[in-house]
Amino acid sequence: MNDFLTTSVKDLRRAPMDIRTVALAGRVQNDTSPEPLLQIVQSVLGLGKAVLIEEKTSAHFGLTQFPSVSLRDIGNSADVMIAVGGDGTMLGVARRVAPYHVPLIGVNQGHLGFITDIALEHAPSALREILLDQSYDVEERDLLHAQVLRHGEVIHEGTALNDVVVGRSGLDGMLELNVAVNEQFMYAQRADALIIATPTGSTAYALAANGPILHPQLAGVTLVPVAPQSLSNRPIVLPSDSVIDIELISNRGAVVHFDVHSYAEVRQGDVIRISQAPYKSVFWHPKSYNYYATLRQKLNWNLNPARPSTESV
Repeated sequence: MNDFLTTSVKDLRRAPMDIRTVALAGRVQNDTSPEPLLQIVQSVLGLGKAVLIEEKTSAHFGLTQFPSVSLRDIGNSADVMIAVGGDGTMLGVARRVAPYHVPLIGVNQGHLGFITDIALEHAPSALREILLDQSYDVEERDLLHAQVLRHGEVIHEGTALNDVVVGRSGLDGMLELNVAVNEQFMYAQRADALIIATPTGSTAYALAANGPILHPQLAGVTLVPVAPQSLSNRPIVLPSDSVIDIELISNRGAVVHFDVHSYAEVRQGDVIRISQAPYKSVFWHPKSYNYYATLRQKLNWNLNPARPSTESV
């Protein structure tokens, strides 16, 4: 068995742990019903576990009957966290709890997500399997850490589970960027945007820009230009431990987005330095989880190509 397969199998094994307290976070939008979240709360309580509600979720839905906890204190309060919503909810929670090594379970209250893989109707049985039977697979996902440097000083920094995107702040002209990897100049890029994506983010914005799909267990990061001036400019996959420096050359303003949840404005001469975060997001999946089945459903790989009509026009 090669090194990659050995590492992957090893990562999916975990000694049983004493799961006593479960924290929950939900999608906090004005049009969101609290019912899916309350269904999951009742399922967890029914398994004999204590429940905590993330403080913003608690305030949004008025769930004062349960103790609340901040994401900053989650590592000292809960053994595992459940995100109820969509991939956006999971992304927002995952980035913030990753430094505390709190594992995450994703329950999707809408359509099947790439990382919120448990459908709401299957949640009771899946949570029993994970929380009570302690039968689950463990998956670790890389994150990116990015700093915006101005005259060598850090003016903003953030993390991303999906991607860091350097994009135009207005409608005029392309961005002009110099890109270096591990202090070696790679290329000058003229494009509407440049996406720096993890394997998790390879099925998000990067995929829409014709980037490659990277399996979540690959140790890589992909750079995908959006509408580049040169048609020969193609995405490139770099080792995950690369340090990527992106310097804004043009005098037009630009914006750096971190998973679309936060952003920073940059100007000519600023450098965006991107590297692998020193911690990972940890996901717990039911044994029935199948990454390729998710790809088939989300990307319609299960549909046969349309056959050309044989009828005359």
